[in-house]
Amino acid sequence: MGRRDISKLRRAEYAAAAYRALMRYGNDGTSLARVAEEAGVSKANVLHYFKSKEALLAAALRYANAELLREAVLLLGEARTPLERVYAVVETNLSPTSFRPEVAHAWIALCAGVPYVPAYQRIQTVIYARMRSNLIGPLRSLLPEEDAALLSDLMTTAIDGIWLRCGLSLDGLTRQAARAQLEAVLDARLPDSEERRAAKIRMLEVARILVKARR
Repeated sequence: MGRRDISKLRRAEYAAAAYRALMRYGNDGTSLARVAEEAGVSKANVLHYFKSKEALLAAALRYANAELLREAVLLLGEARTPLERVYAVVETNLSPTSFRPEVAHAWIALCAGVPYVPAYQRIQTVIYARMRSNLIGPLRSLLPEEDAALLSDLMTTAIDGIWLRCGLSLDGLTRQAARAQLEAVLDARLPDSEERRAAKIRMLEVARILVKARR
């Protein structure tokens, strides 16, 4: 294995450790020393690959986004209709592997730095652009352009909101409750229909099978 491959593996390992530390300690409690402890190495080892806490946490944000992206690719790859693509986005963001209070804590901790850290801003911009693209494409097949754009923005805002609620509520937020809230947003522009119900049921089942396979 070449030096470049080892460097890539180490950076990924420390990014994952940083994300685990964020879940446990939040932004203020996550230090380079704590990440090193989480990874089972010295602080000097972490500093060899990341020269600052901000650089390390930016890598943690990319790591977290990559986890969601993998699930999105799998689910969208199984979607056969525009409505199924919409529900693939819903189920990606409500995946039991990621939609948990401790994961939401880490996400909130990272997002708090977005207005102040350019690296975080760039990553968050990419995340929102991908979310919009995944939603507005199928919605354009179902709605006029203006309505498709509005519903895409509403869904993105609602998804941010349920993740915030999941992380900040003392009892968290169940996937069932979150799904019901997103259904209410979709109701604003998409009529109830047998096709819509079938798309929801199918993507729920596809998501369940994929999660089970990954375990």
